[in-house]
Amino acid sequence: MLRILKSIVILTGIIIFSGGGAASNNGTSLPGDTLNLEEAEVKDDEIIEYELIIFDPGFQMWFNRVKQPKWFYSETYLENWNKRLVVQWNQLYHPSRDHDCIPQVYIDYDDGVDYGKELNHRLFYYFRYVHERCGLFSATPGRW
Repeated sequence: MLRILKSIVILTGIIIFSGGGAASNNGTSLPGDTLNLEEAEVKDDEIIEYELIIFDPGFQMWFNRVKQPKWFYSETYLENWNKRLVVQWNQLYHPSRDHDCIPQVYIDYDDGVDYGKELNHRLFYYFRYVHERCGLFSATPGRW
């Protein structure tokens, strides 16, 4: 089986999901077509893998210190909370405000796509990281 790697990138509040989404720099907006990710043609015997890359100097050290093991949360729990947190994030999204705590990129999280537990685990903790820094979300998981 051929494995295709699609990247989902977060750069200190920047999230780009394959198949859509625009990029913006924290504090600097980029035009919507600056980064254009193309969908790969997938055949029946191919597997698509997704990867989450976070470029934030403080995130990885924070993540290593506070994360629970991947088995602590079910994949369904992570997916359901990520869907809710994405909705809250996108409601606050504003591409032209220059403020560390206002999302400047719309997250194109497709709940019909299986991003895998690894990606959902890191995204879940990225949302927690941002919330701890900014108090961004009105509804948060009880087991964060």
